[in-house]
Amino acid sequence: MKIRDAVRPELVFLELEAEDADGALDAVSGELARVAGLDAGLVKEALTEREGLGSTSVGNGFAIPHCKLAKLEEIVVAVARFRTGVDFGNGKGHEPVRYFFVVLSPPDQPAEHLQVLSQIARVLKNGDLREALARAADGHEAVAAIRRAGDAEGL
Repeated sequence: MKIRDAVRPELVFLELEAEDADGALDAVSGELARVAGLDAGLVKEALTEREGLGSTSVGNGFAIPHCKLAKLEEIVVAVARFRTGVDFGNGKGHEPVRYFFVVLSPPDQPAEHLQVLSQIARVLKNGDLREALARAADGHEAVAAIRRAGDAEGL
């Protein structure tokens, strides 16, 4: 699966608010439940369990929370932008996180799960992406920025 196909405007959540990591995962899980028809409690529980293994903060204000959910049939990628940075564990540089790329995968697609995580990590190296995500007025603009970053990386 290509990152350009995985990101969809309806799964981009802009201007979320949270005071801490738990609140951020709660907000993202709630939005995923509302839009993608997932159980918010199950999503939050799985993401929280994964964060317990080590922070998914990757630096520069980004985190890539991810997990596997038994009832999924396909990979779901959501993008969330928070109004202010959230203290999200002891990741690289321990700086506040404003941008979350959330990856939910079926357990029987481990290769695809890793492929999407790898592609997200690659597009996050694109210096223009953070600025474009900060300016994005809606999901369509955010997705266009991610696709441009993917194109620049040959993804």
